[in-house]
Amino acid sequence: MSGKITYLDGLRGVAAVNVMIMHFFVALAPAMVYGSELPSHFGGNIERFFSTTPLGLIGAGNFSVCIFFVLSGYVLTQKYFKIKDDSIIISGALRRYIRLFIPVFAAVMLSFLLASAGLYRYYIETMIVSAGSNYRHYWTFTPDIFDAVKQAAWNSFFLGGNIYYNPVLWTMTIEFYGSMLVFTMALLFGSLKNRWTFYLAAVVLFLNSYYLAFVIGMALADTFNNKTPVLQVFKTGNNIVLFIILVSGLFIGSYPISPLTNDSLYAFLNNGFFETPKVTYHIIGAGMVMYALLNSQGLQNFFSSPVPVFLGKISYSLYLIHFLVISSFTCALFLVLYPVLSYGAAVLISCVLSLLLIIPLSYLFYKYIDMAGVELSRVFYIKLANSRTHNSAGHIKQEPLSSAIFTLYNKLFK
Repeated sequence: MSGKITYLDGLRGVAAVNVMIMHFFVALAPAMVYGSELPSHFGGNIERFFSTTPLGLIGAGNFSVCIFFVLSGYVLTQKYFKIKDDSIIISGALRRYIRLFIPVFAAVMLSFLLASAGLYRYYIETMIVSAGSNYRHYWTFTPDIFDAVKQAAWNSFFLGGNIYYNPVLWTMTIEFYGSMLVFTMALLFGSLKNRWTFYLAAVVLFLNSYYLAFVIGMALADTFNNKTPVLQVFKTGNNIVLFIILVSGLFIGSYPISPLTNDSLYAFLNNGFFETPKVTYHIIGAGMVMYALLNSQGLQNFFSSPVPVFLGKISYSLYLIHFLVISSFTCALFLVLYPVLSYGAAVLISCVLSLLLIIPLSYLFYKYIDMAGVELSRVFYIKLANSRTHNSAGHIKQEPLSSAIFTLYNKLFK
């Protein structure tokens, strides 16, 4: 997409890495995520302390997913709120499925190959070691190419649930429907003076679901890209206020997945107000972090630095393939190292060496698959919007779809 905002890409990249860290923990040290529900491997109360305090932000995967969703609500509508052109919304909506589908399909096909080769057995064997008797063999399936295609093309986006070829795809249904939600709301209400009434109604309606994150992202896009004077009161350059909002957002975002106890730092938040506290609190925290970022030049400079921006560029690819690598290569390596090294050393070496595979593989996936999805979605929209060839003055003759795809192929692979 043209006109990308680099600091938002940087935030997305950091969030993607955080999801990956969580999945390292889930496979190799699950008590770091789920607390005392699972056995400790590092002695003392390290895992329990990690999973029940703000340290859990390192590997707070659900919070990071909520950041993804807030970012989507913002990025998908911010250009519209700048110039109020309905064609931006229509283009985004028509392109969305193809843009998301191409990388998902490639990742599922890769997973099908790994499953067919029997490489996921290492994940099950590792979980038996790391989770002990608490592990339930939920991730067992017989590879089937037709089922894999169905999961990639249909289940991932329209049905949701357990996408066992790649469990991280549970977010795709929410991402797709959430995108359509903000496209529809922007198109219907984005130009109305009383549109904030509809935003508030959407907040109430989706208070206990992930779709709240998309509404918050869209509301922030309206606030920060609209010239209406009344909206300027919601912006601030006060660093003390922004610091308080940022720290509060991170604290709320660190609300644990593991069960709360009466002496927990988060006990006062467990007041029964929300049906799904970890979802709603993580979304609120993500919205607060996003608000601080949009107001803070310092935060924008940090997330615009080369490493976060690079991670943002490959974030979708990294998100789609990291679990496949962890479930095969990482777990296989751990099973080799675990009998001869300490548990901590085996975990550390397995994770570090896996990063040396995941990052380059994510870049290649981004270059040859993800960018193909972006380009094919653009070609599809151009072809759809120009179904008739125009030769009159002021119009551009569009190449046939087959020719456009051939041109794309040459760009990517020649």
